[in-house]
Amino acid sequence: MIRPRIVHFPSNLAKARYMAEGSKRDLLLPEVQRWAAVFRRLPMHERAAAILKFCQYAIDYVRDPKREVLEDSAVTLFRGFGDCDAKTRVFVALCRACGIPAREKPVRPEQDFPHILAEVFVNGRWQPADPTILNSTIGRIPPAWLART
Repeated sequence: MIRPRIVHFPSNLAKARYMAEGSKRDLLLPEVQRWAAVFRRLPMHERAAAILKFCQYAIDYVRDPKREVLEDSAVTLFRGFGDCDAKTRVFVALCRACGIPAREKPVRPEQDFPHILAEVFVNGRWQPADPTILNSTIGRIPPAWLART
Protein backbone atom coordinates (compact mmCIF):
# COMPACT_ATOMS: atom_id res chain seq x y z
CA MET A 1 0.00 0.00 0.00
CA ILE A 2 1.25 3.46 -0.90
CA ARG A 3 0.90 6.04 1.81
CA PRO A 4 1.32 9.64 0.73
CA ARG A 5 3.57 11.75 2.86
CA ILE A 6 1.89 14.95 3.95
CA VAL A 7 4.41 17.67 4.62
CA HIS A 8 3.90 21.12 6.12
CA PHE A 9 6.42 23.83 5.24
CA PRO A 10 7.15 27.01 7.19
CA SER A 11 7.49 28.87 3.87
CA ASN A 12 7.23 28.36 0.14
CA LEU A 13 10.99 28.75 -0.15
CA ALA A 14 11.37 25.82 2.27
CA LYS A 15 9.09 23.77 0.02
CA ALA A 16 11.22 24.68 -3.01
CA ARG A 17 14.41 23.57 -1.22
CA TYR A 18 12.74 20.31 -0.13
CA MET A 19 11.71 19.55 -3.69
CA ALA A 20 15.16 20.27 -5.10
CA GLU A 21 16.71 17.82 -2.64
CA GLY A 22 14.00 15.26 -3.40
CA SER A 23 14.77 14.95 -7.09
CA LYS A 24 18.47 14.55 -6.27
CA ARG A 25 17.59 11.55 -4.08
CA ASP A 26 15.16 10.21 -6.66
CA LEU A 27 17.95 9.89 -9.20
CA LEU A 28 19.06 6.73 -7.38
CA LEU A 29 15.66 5.03 -7.15
CA PRO A 30 15.46 1.72 -9.06
CA GLU A 31 12.23 2.81 -10.77
CA VAL A 32 13.88 5.98 -12.06
CA GLN A 33 16.92 4.04 -13.20
CA ARG A 34 14.74 1.52 -15.08
CA TRP A 35 12.96 4.26 -17.01
CA ALA A 36 16.20 6.16 -17.56
CA ALA A 37 17.65 3.03 -19.19
CA VAL A 38 14.90 3.29 -21.81
CA PHE A 39 15.69 6.94 -22.55
CA ARG A 40 19.46 6.34 -22.59
CA ARG A 41 18.92 4.24 -25.74
CA LEU A 42 18.11 7.48 -27.57
CA PRO A 43 20.75 9.87 -28.91
CA MET A 44 21.67 12.44 -26.26
CA HIS A 45 20.11 15.33 -28.22
CA GLU A 46 16.68 13.59 -28.25
CA ARG A 47 16.50 12.50 -24.61
CA ALA A 48 15.21 15.63 -22.87
CA ALA A 49 12.33 16.08 -25.34
CA ALA A 50 11.41 12.39 -25.07
CA ILE A 51 11.45 12.54 -21.26
CA LEU A 52 9.28 15.67 -21.36
CA LYS A 53 6.69 13.97 -23.61
CA PHE A 54 6.73 10.89 -21.37
CA CYS A 55 6.04 12.99 -18.26
CA GLN A 56 3.35 15.00 -20.06
CA TYR A 57 1.42 12.03 -21.44
CA ALA A 58 2.25 8.96 -19.32
CA ILE A 59 1.67 10.73 -15.99
CA ASP A 60 -1.83 12.15 -15.71
CA TYR A 61 -2.23 15.55 -14.08
CA VAL A 62 -4.30 15.63 -10.90
CA ARG A 63 -4.45 18.31 -8.24
CA ASP A 64 -3.44 17.58 -4.67
CA PRO A 65 -6.31 16.81 -2.34
CA LYS A 66 -6.99 19.58 0.18
CA ARG A 67 -3.36 19.79 1.32
CA GLU A 68 0.09 19.44 -0.20
CA VAL A 69 1.18 15.88 -0.93
CA LEU A 70 4.76 15.26 -2.05
CA GLU A 71 5.86 11.79 -3.07
CA ASP A 72 9.08 10.50 -4.52
CA SER A 73 9.32 9.74 -8.22
CA ALA A 74 8.87 6.00 -7.68
CA VAL A 75 5.36 6.56 -6.31
CA THR A 76 4.42 8.85 -9.18
CA LEU A 77 5.77 6.42 -11.79
CA PHE A 78 3.91 3.53 -10.14
CA ARG A 79 0.60 5.36 -9.86
CA GLY A 80 0.78 7.17 -13.17
CA PHE A 81 -0.56 10.47 -11.87
CA GLY A 82 0.51 13.52 -9.92
CA ASP A 83 0.35 17.29 -9.74
CA CYS A 84 2.93 19.74 -11.10
CA ASP A 85 5.27 18.94 -8.20
CA ALA A 86 5.22 15.21 -8.98
CA LYS A 87 5.51 15.54 -12.76
CA THR A 88 8.39 18.02 -12.47
CA ARG A 89 10.19 15.88 -9.91
CA VAL A 90 10.03 12.83 -12.23
CA PHE A 91 11.18 14.90 -15.21
CA VAL A 92 14.18 16.31 -13.35
CA ALA A 93 15.15 12.92 -11.89
CA LEU A 94 14.93 11.18 -15.28
CA CYS A 95 16.93 13.90 -17.02
CA ARG A 96 19.66 13.72 -14.40
CA ALA A 97 19.69 9.91 -14.59
CA CYS A 98 20.24 10.27 -18.35
CA GLY A 99 23.15 12.69 -17.96
CA ILE A 100 21.16 15.85 -18.70
CA PRO A 101 21.45 18.71 -16.19
CA ALA A 102 17.99 19.69 -14.95
CA ARG A 103 16.48 21.53 -12.01
CA GLU A 104 13.16 22.62 -10.56
CA LYS A 105 11.98 26.16 -11.21
CA PRO A 106 9.34 27.32 -8.70
CA VAL A 107 6.99 29.97 -10.00
CA ARG A 108 6.90 32.89 -7.53
CA PRO A 109 8.11 30.97 -4.44
CA GLU A 110 8.27 34.17 -2.41
CA GLN A 111 4.52 34.64 -2.98
CA ASP A 112 1.92 31.93 -3.31
CA PHE A 113 4.00 29.32 -5.22
CA PRO A 114 1.09 28.05 -7.31
CA HIS A 115 3.20 26.18 -9.85
CA ILE A 116 6.55 24.55 -10.44
CA LEU A 117 8.19 23.68 -13.72
CA ALA A 118 11.67 22.56 -14.73
CA GLU A 119 14.70 23.93 -16.47
CA VAL A 120 16.91 21.69 -18.55
CA PHE A 121 20.38 22.48 -19.89
CA VAL A 122 20.28 21.93 -23.65
CA ASN A 123 22.04 23.66 -26.52
CA GLY A 124 24.38 25.38 -24.09
CA ARG A 125 21.79 27.12 -21.94
CA TRP A 126 19.04 26.60 -19.37
CA GLN A 127 15.65 26.31 -21.03
CA PRO A 128 12.20 25.98 -19.44
CA ALA A 129 10.30 22.70 -19.64
CA ASP A 130 6.84 22.18 -18.19
CA PRO A 131 5.74 18.55 -17.79
CA THR A 132 2.26 19.70 -16.74
CA ILE A 133 1.45 21.63 -19.93
CA LEU A 134 0.74 19.14 -22.72
CA ASN A 135 1.31 21.60 -25.55
CA SER A 136 4.66 22.87 -24.28
CA THR A 137 8.08 21.91 -25.57
CA ILE A 138 11.56 22.50 -24.26
CA GLY A 139 12.18 26.22 -24.47
CA ARG A 140 8.54 27.03 -25.27
CA ILE A 141 5.69 27.26 -22.78
CA PRO A 142 2.43 28.73 -24.08
CA PRO A 143 0.61 31.50 -22.22
CA ALA A 144 -1.84 30.28 -19.58
CA TRP A 145 -4.90 30.89 -21.73
CA LEU A 146 -3.53 28.56 -24.44
CA ALA A 147 -2.07 25.91 -22.13
CA ARG A 148 -3.55 22.39 -22.10
CA THR A 149 -3.14 20.21 -19.02
